[in-house]
Amino acid sequence: MNDRVILTLTTIPSRLKSNADNGIRACIESLNNQSYDDYVVHFNIPEICKSTGELYEIPEWICDYKKIEIHRCHDMGSITKLIPTLRRVQDPDQTIVVVDDDIIYHKDMVSAHVANRERWPSCVVGYDGMRSRDENGRFSNRFKDSRDYYFSGCGCSSLVDIVQHYKSVSYIRRFFKDDIYDFVRKHGTWCDDKVIAAYMSHHMIPRFVTYSENDTNYTDHSEWLAHVGTSFPVTGNTAHESLEGCNLNRRNNDDEVKIKELFKYIDIGYDKFDKPIKI
Repeated sequence: MNDRVILTLTTIPSRLKSNADNGIRACIESLNNQSYDDYVVHFNIPEICKSTGELYEIPEWICDYKKIEIHRCHDMGSITKLIPTLRRVQDPDQTIVVVDDDIIYHKDMVSAHVANRERWPSCVVGYDGMRSRDENGRFSNRFKDSRDYYFSGCGCSSLVDIVQHYKSVSYIRRFFKDDIYDFVRKHGTWCDDKVIAAYMSHHMIPRFVTYSENDTNYTDHSEWLAHVGTSFPVTGNTAHESLEGCNLNRRNNDDEVKIKELFKYIDIGYDKFDKPIKI
């Protein structure tokens, strides 16, 4: 594994031009001030927002953050957070951590992902997932409530079908083959989480959700439901309009059809793997 970690994200014009202290700048500051030192942040910023036609205006304050690298690119929707970085990075052992632009991250997020990569070198690893599985590939029923489907901050680790990028997800560059670009062109939708989960399932790469031992372990479902959005590595959310986001106006009429196609890959299931995956 390459010791240097690459974080990668994108944004939309309205967030980027916000001067609010609790806007996107709070996210960037949290990414710039990680306790693990050997990393860099690839901030993929298009010239023009494809869905709105707005120009991206890069604020001067970004220059204050030494870990942040600006990379201009073509707007591909929310998947812009990852695909341009894959085109630039060719080292097969490179760790790439995908993050979102509206989250304030814990200072130990990167160091936690470095430890995760050592522990689960053949898995995609994150902190929030959908449709948890046991190590034999069966749908999990450990909680008998919504935690079995929306798995995050549960005080234990699990295989999942879909890992969600907002809580950060780590990949190794070799997980992505040359067909990733055609796969995204064919199946790309407003939902980057499902696209990449389907791609990983297509190539039989396990997806895994873990947790922080410092999180409160909520055994009561209602308590968990009230706090799940703030479990590690999230320490807060940035301020933005309620309907604003990288997915804004991305959805189109054929997306529901595409999502169904993606689940044909996702539903391959861990029972098709040659052997159980050690948790």
